[in-house]
Amino acid sequence: MARRSKPRWRALIGVGAYAALCVVLASAAWVAVGTAAAHGPAAMPSTIAVAPAPTETPTATDSATPDPTGTPFTWPSFPAGPTPSPTPGPFSMDIYKAGTFISQHDKEACMAGAVQNMLNIIGPNVNLTPAHQVVISNTIIANTTKSDSLNGGYGPAGWAITMTQLGGGHYKLLIDDSLNQAMDDAATALRKTNRPVGLLAWKGAHAWVMTGFQSTYDPRYYPGFFTVTGAYIVDPFYPRLSSIWGQTLPPDTFRDMTAMAKNYLPWKRPEGHYPGRDGKWLLVVPY
Repeated sequence: MARRSKPRWRALIGVGAYAALCVVLASAAWVAVGTAAAHGPAAMPSTIAVAPAPTETPTATDSATPDPTGTPFTWPSFPAGPTPSPTPGPFSMDIYKAGTFISQHDKEACMAGAVQNMLNIIGPNVNLTPAHQVVISNTIIANTTKSDSLNGGYGPAGWAITMTQLGGGHYKLLIDDSLNQAMDDAATALRKTNRPVGLLAWKGAHAWVMTGFQSTYDPRYYPGFFTVTGAYIVDPFYPRLSSIWGQTLPPDTFRDMTAMAKNYLPWKRPEGHYPGRDGKWLLVVPY
């Protein structure tokens, strides 16, 4: 009997050792699973390289999206960077550059002349040739729709699109309910972008360029609390004499609000009715 019991004990010992080995292997597997769950797959890198977003490159066909109905427009924030501490009190700025003025090539081409002056001020190149103004004129006409100008030719929405296409940066047509609101919007645009503003003067019959302004406070630090007291104007009709509006003034002439109110009048065109524009102030602003 003793001889037969010895193999049986050996078998039992072998079974027990095998069971213990299975327990150890199972425990190691669960530890590996827990580690992978906590740290992710071994093949996943600790950091993921993200390709930088492509920068916008304006092209000759790039166009703004002017809003002919004049719906509310939200201004972008001021550019980041160090700025001087705000000082309460009068503020003045003017971006006009000597040697950039060109008169409109004929009495009808005020908007083309305005665009050429604006592009010259923005730079970096200055083009004072009448031939370039003809190119600008044709571009505005191509960008002007029937609703923008009932009698054809130049339209303020076409003005905004043309500024963008010809390298002036993004521009938009704004339509405001009052002179004060229009002047506030023009000053805000100038302060934010350091680019000129287009004004539809003489009830919409003429194009002015606003290159600067004076105000009670700096629009950068006191938005909603400043009041514009006057503007620096470039009139492409200079040096001509208007039979209705009188002698035009040299470029970069300061006009106080009394003078602005006599020239920058609400839209009223003899060719017909413009829903959303009649009785309002139109301006072409950078953003």
